[in-house]
Order: sequence, then structure tokens, then C-alpha cells
Amino acid sequence: MEMNGRYIINAPRDRVWAGMNDPQILRQAIPRCDEAIRHSDTEFTAIFSFKLGFIRPRLESLISLSDINAPNSYVMSAEGKGKLAGMAKGRANVTLHPIENNKTLLEFHASGDMQGTIAEMASKLVTKTAQKLADDFFARFDEVISKEA
Repeated sequence: MEMNGRYIINAPRDRVWAGMNDPQILRQAIPRCDEAIRHSDTEFTAIFSFKLGFIRPRLESLISLSDINAPNSYVMSAEGKGKLAGMAKGRANVTLHPIENNKTLLEFHASGDMQGTIAEMASKLVTKTAQKLADDFFARFDEVISKEA
């Protein structure tokens, strides 16, 4: 699965950078994220639960940051697993560009792969669902980070 996105965040680049590196702000913005636990400046664990029909799988994902060029860009890698959810791996190149009126253009290119029971059952929905989750995340992130002013 490949995905690209461009989102305007209503906050200056430095604040967007800080928010994109703060597990508690990310927890508020990530759809279905129950918990975010910081391990270091470049690693945290996010725990998700979601509903798929009558099943409620949980997914625990280790998120790592690399190739950090603060406050411009980084690479975010995630590897998640759960009993029912199976396994998911992903990588996103994230770039922040300051734009007029103290706003930030966030661009990303992501790739990912899922394996397991749910992935097999929902393979046709994965890309649509991933795009919807990205759109929801950036809308919520914009709300959270805009309030931080």
C-alpha cells in the first residue's frame, strides 16, 4: 500500500514539529489511540483498539523516528501487532514547510503492509481505510495543535 498526503495545519512550523514529536498530542489526534507511551526522544508505543463488526482487536505499535532534520522533516517507522489484528508495518517520510499566516504545509509519503486474519478479510478496504484514518488524524491534529496557541 502506498499513500501520499498534503495538509495545511493552522499553526507555525515549530509548534507543528513539537506536536508531531509529542506522544500525548499524537494520542489525542490518532483515531482510536488509547495510549501513547514515550520510551525516548525517538521512540514511543501507541496502543489502538477498533471495532470490526463484532470483534474489537487491539494493536500495539512501536513508532520510531529517524533521519531527523528538525524542524523540517523525519522518517516515521511503525511496526504493530495484535492477536486478532495481525501485523502491520509502515514507513512515512514527513516534511514540514512554513507558509504564510503562521501556517504549515505538512507533506507525507507513506508505504505499508498488513498481514493476518483481518488484513486477509479486509484487504480491499485497507487503502480506503488508511486514507480515511490519515484524513481524520490530520483534521484532529490541526484542532489540537491550533488550541495550543
